[in-house]
Amino acid sequence: MKCWHCNHNLTWGGDHDIDEDTTLFGEYSMVTNLSCPECESFVLVYLPKDTEESEDGWDDETSTQIKQTSRGFNR
Repeated sequence: MKCWHCNHNLTWGGDHDIDEDTTLFGEYSMVTNLSCPECESFVLVYLPKDTEESEDGWDDETSTQIKQTSRGFNR
């Protein structure tokens, strides 16, 4: 992905699940942070919940239980 300001390649900083206690929890499930090493711009990309595909085949209730159980552990 290219920087909007200088067209340099952005550096991926990581993906983070959005916690239930944030105001964005209802609409988004994950945020990706990117930065530009050239002009030092910082970009956050939010993944809407309805576009997230289940790769594991589990239903939403099971996935929610797993997330609640694993809360506090780093990936």
